[in-house]
Amino acid sequence: MSAAIRKVIHADGTEVTLDGPRTIEQIRHRIGADTLDVVRLRDRAHMMIVDDLGHPKGLPVNEKATQLYWEVCRPGTTHQIRGSVVIVPDSDFGGDQ
Repeated sequence: MSAAIRKVIHADGTEVTLDGPRTIEQIRHRIGADTLDVVRLRDRAHMMIVDDLGHPKGLPVNEKATQLYWEVCRPGTTHQIRGSVVIVPDSDFGGDQ
């Protein structure tokens, strides 16, 4: 089993480690999102929480987050993740461990 990862990945590539679980409201506030979407990551133990309105808001492309997204997408997917994202274990919100 891999270690739990909790971090923010900003669009400029910088990362900030989070010291413990956060509520959905804290995550929403942290990345400045009104509406969230979730991407289950390849390891199936973590999820990436993104601003669902990143494109309409014109947020910058987050290259690191986009790469994580493409790892779980159908080949040929070109959609990009925009803005800051939060990576947390699924288990923070009752998911599988």
